[in-house]
Amino acid sequence: MSFNVRTAPFLFKGVKDVSQCRTAKDVMIAAGLDWEVAKCEVVAKMPAKGFGYNEGGFVSGSDFYKEVPNAFSIYRTDNNTPLGMVKGRYTPVQNLEAFKFFDGAIGKDKAIWQTAGCFGNGERVFVSAKLPNNILVNGEDPVDNFLVFTTTHDGSGGVKALLTPIRVYCQNTLNAAIATSTNYVSFRHTASVLNNMDSAAELLGICRQKIDIVSSHYEQMFKTKMTDKKVQEVFASVILSNKELDMIKNTGHTVEQIVAKNWQAIQDTEISMKKVNTIHQMNNYYFEGAGQRSIIGTGWGAYNAVTGYYSNVDEAVGLKRMDSLLYGDKSNKIETTGNIILGY
Repeated sequence: MSFNVRTAPFLFKGVKDVSQCRTAKDVMIAAGLDWEVAKCEVVAKMPAKGFGYNEGGFVSGSDFYKEVPNAFSIYRTDNNTPLGMVKGRYTPVQNLEAFKFFDGAIGKDKAIWQTAGCFGNGERVFVSAKLPNNILVNGEDPVDNFLVFTTTHDGSGGVKALLTPIRVYCQNTLNAAIATSTNYVSFRHTASVLNNMDSAAELLGICRQKIDIVSSHYEQMFKTKMTDKKVQEVFASVILSNKELDMIKNTGHTVEQIVAKNWQAIQDTEISMKKVNTIHQMNNYYFEGAGQRSIIGTGWGAYNAVTGYYSNVDEAVGLKRMDSLLYGDKSNKIETTGNIILGY
């Protein structure tokens, strides 16, 4: 079986290439993100009980509205599109303000802007930048490092900078393999947020430290020898619940049988076919995925089977794929995999 290599999660249809830009302002213009947001009060459109209401239950063409205490909406000022609900302390941060602090880190032998885009109507905006600090696992397996910046306008979060290593051979997203510290920094949308975003040098310093940590963990994984059975147990530990793992033991079956899609084992353990197929495909990727041949038998190989499955096999696409790989369920599973392997 052959597996296709997909692009990094922040490279997909609709995202703009901004690699020629030198400033955040250039990026915003090139990506069509040079619009602003503002905060407005929220009112509720109330049911027209006893007023001869229409089919929808509301007064047609009336002004029957009530103010909602401490409720506001963030909206785009260019087209009056509401983006989300926020509280009174929320301070809107413009797209340019969220990213311009990093201008001092862009240039020759420094970081390079890569892509930019937004979710939906602009509820979330993101920009990626390639860092100059690369990793060579075992001296020959290159990993590029990126920063992915996001800012939100829907109240779901603040300004966030995420360190995202990408294995070059297969575009595997490895961002969550940091067992000792979180791999992003964030700032809440409050009155002081802009004061916190004034030091690109400080952020680069944090990234260099984290890259050193990540590099040592990758080397440790590469040096960790693992049998095929141990690798399959890692996959099972990541995908299955504790109850399902206990069911395998209690029914006298093995993880190997689940990986091999043994019908009786699947029936007795009551594990869903979706989970069975995921573990089965991870195992196939371990042996046949891009860049896997030279790292079979190592923790690095097991780790990249999981990251490779989610980066190159899983069906999620576009913004959904990016969101899950960088911040969501898949990111958590990748982190779990790294911690399991580092614990051997």
